[in-house]
Amino acid sequence: MKRSTRTLAAVLLATSLAVSACSESQGDSDQGSGAPAGFANGFVIEPDTSGTAKQGGQLQVVTYSEARVLDPVLTIANGSSGGTEMAAVFDLLMRYDQGKDAYVPQLAEALESNEAQDEWTLTLRDGVTFSDGTPLDADAVVWSLDRYVAKGGGQVSFLKHAVKSWTAVDARTVRFELTRPWADFAYLLATGPGMVVGKASDAGKAFTPVGAGPFVLEKYAPQEELVLAARADYWGGKPALDSVRFFPHAAEQGRLDVLRNGEADVAYLREPATAKDALDDGFGGFMEIGSISRGLLLNHRAGAATEDVRIRQALMHAIDMDVINQRTAKGVGIVTGSILNPQSRWDLDTEPLQYDPAKAKELLEAAKADGYDGTISFKGVAKVSEQMGLTLKALLESVGFTVTLDYVPSVTDLVSAIYVTHDFDMVIWGFGMPDPAVYPELFEKVNSGSRGNSGGSSDPKLDQLIEELGAAATPEDQKDVLEQIQAQWNETMPYAPLGATPEWSAWGDKVHGITPSIDSIMLLGGAWKQ
Repeated sequence: MKRSTRTLAAVLLATSLAVSACSESQGDSDQGSGAPAGFANGFVIEPDTSGTAKQGGQLQVVTYSEARVLDPVLTIANGSSGGTEMAAVFDLLMRYDQGKDAYVPQLAEALESNEAQDEWTLTLRDGVTFSDGTPLDADAVVWSLDRYVAKGGGQVSFLKHAVKSWTAVDARTVRFELTRPWADFAYLLATGPGMVVGKASDAGKAFTPVGAGPFVLEKYAPQEELVLAARADYWGGKPALDSVRFFPHAAEQGRLDVLRNGEADVAYLREPATAKDALDDGFGGFMEIGSISRGLLLNHRAGAATEDVRIRQALMHAIDMDVINQRTAKGVGIVTGSILNPQSRWDLDTEPLQYDPAKAKELLEAAKADGYDGTISFKGVAKVSEQMGLTLKALLESVGFTVTLDYVPSVTDLVSAIYVTHDFDMVIWGFGMPDPAVYPELFEKVNSGSRGNSGGSSDPKLDQLIEELGAAATPEDQKDVLEQIQAQWNETMPYAPLGATPEWSAWGDKVHGITPSIDSIMLLGGAWKQ
């Protein structure tokens, strides 16, 4: 297969870095790594579109996690947690086109705004139907959005914050009135709120996914497989594939192995070392590098060690990104303490807090003088998070912390600790913040009033800056506000960034026609296999 010019170098220098050898001096001002060659937003190998789609067959997709419920209200709509599966069933009103750096119509025919960009008009395609034969019209869109709010979908805080109302004007037209101007409003229609759920989904005692996408649910066996069958009456034409089978594999190396041996046609990869191996193997596919897709969620609530801003800042000053890279990503990670990763379109001049053990000790001693006992807990998933836990323990204890390691059996248990019991000081967690969605993602994750603010942070100045980012009309204005956000982030440290992950839907040269959108969601209506 033809390789991209963005492939990894054949040999990487192996560097041995022991945590015990961390310097007492302040780290370099540019601490952190740029993305290794081959790690970039876009197609890893430019797709070959010259062939004629072959009819039939089943696409095998190995996933990072299991989509237990195909409901945009209950499942986060991104590529790692069921977004691709749900897009196959419900489709999207809009999708993000990476090549054009713009949102383009999908289920919609057009999306237009007034001059102020605080009122948007969505025009639907004519003749689109749900899989039960009912029309996808303006009333259906309004009903689905009302349902999303009533049932508390994952992005409901931002949806209600950004959009004042949505109204069916006629059968094919929905008008959205925003609370303030926003040039990238289409983002919401390319994620969970833009997955239109048919009324028949809620007709029975249990939710049954009825959407306007290219596939319908055929079979679901918990922890084993999810099979979607092609729709003959899909608005975009019957898919070339007969079906798509999704099956989960928790281990990153295991997902690459089944891709290599042909058990899977597509694999979701996100660990830098595994991605490097897959790049060296010559796999293609589509990669999205979202900022803060690796980091430490810090608990700001009363009683947590990280309630004190001095502890949050000390923690950041104690972290040597080079050691994190070597110990947890075999030296090929995308590590940075900045809110934006090295592949971001914005090259910020404002530095994040740097590795500075002396400063970390100073802040820690000040907190101890006020009664803090120096103990801090790291929580993660057993086996998966243990290397990160041990690395952080060594780094933090070298400046005077006492670190306890608390491993839970599964991601489900970690989610419970974060969202239900709030039983944590610091948790390995991530945003996954793509460049076109920095404003909504920052609002969801750190705004004082957002449901998605799982750390419980509260910073009115940061809230205001995030709103200014949303209102910024040009890239230059956006960059200026982002500089201010980074500076304020350093002051209050709502979350500890550790870098980014190359979220990659990888496939070989026998797979064609997959169309990417945003948040690592892949659209499979045009997919086919040689």
